[in-house]
Amino acid sequence: MENTAPSIPRTHHAPPRPKTDGAPASHPRALRLIQISDSHLFAHPEGRLLGLNTRRSFQAVLALALDGGTPADGLVMTGDLVQDETAEGYAYLARVLEDTGIPCFCIPGNHDRRDLMEEWLGAAAMGPIADNRIDGWNLIFLDSTLPGEDGGRLTRRQVHHMDTLLQRDPGPCLVFLHQHPLPIGSAWMDTMGVTNGAQLLAVCDRHPHLKAVICGHIHQEFSVSRGHYQILGTPSTCFQFLPASPDFALDARTPGYRELHLHPDGRLDTRVVRLAAYPEPLALDATGY
Repeated sequence: MENTAPSIPRTHHAPPRPKTDGAPASHPRALRLIQISDSHLFAHPEGRLLGLNTRRSFQAVLALALDGGTPADGLVMTGDLVQDETAEGYAYLARVLEDTGIPCFCIPGNHDRRDLMEEWLGAAAMGPIADNRIDGWNLIFLDSTLPGEDGGRLTRRQVHHMDTLLQRDPGPCLVFLHQHPLPIGSAWMDTMGVTNGAQLLAVCDRHPHLKAVICGHIHQEFSVSRGHYQILGTPSTCFQFLPASPDFALDARTPGYRELHLHPDGRLDTRVVRLAAYPEPLALDATGY
């Protein structure tokens, strides 16, 4: 069936403006931050990749994340939001984010259009480099994408600005971007990471209050420690790539999200949570998409 979306009004539904109050937390509990990545949504509700309805799997993962017991204090989406780069796809996402009622932060991936993100997601669309404080924690967002490329690169200005932000604010910090800043051991995926990721990590190495660098793009869970901080990758809300595979291959593991607990004393706890099963069958023998 052809993916033809109905017409939609130009007025968009922007998600809530991110919370910027830097005052200390009024409660002792850790902040609960949700990371969701690589939703690959379509304008049409029945849009599919590799046989999977990406909107349906996204809705299932988001519902699981928001029903996690402790209320979520924020939601970060780390790119590849809309597969077909349509206004209708971003308008749908804007409505969903607005309905969450929590601060939302979105950065682009290689399948996104920044102009449509800014038009439809409003304040939730992060710029080339942006930062936001939530109860003593600083969140830094980087756009690592290059137009027309699967891999990414950071500009000299972005790297310098991030260094300045880290020098200025000694509070615990997380950095989010789309592409992975170092090899993950999957040869085909490692051709499309951040080409100057070493420059980013060299800056991170100098700031002991940085707790983690967190990416999307790789459609799999990834975790490695580097000195005082972690480098983390997160599953997609749709299909998963097989870890350590030299070529494109899908993993039978289910979609999921990353949960981050940001403690008042600067400690970070994190885990990946997955759906119990795929919402519908997946073409596991696919050789690409």
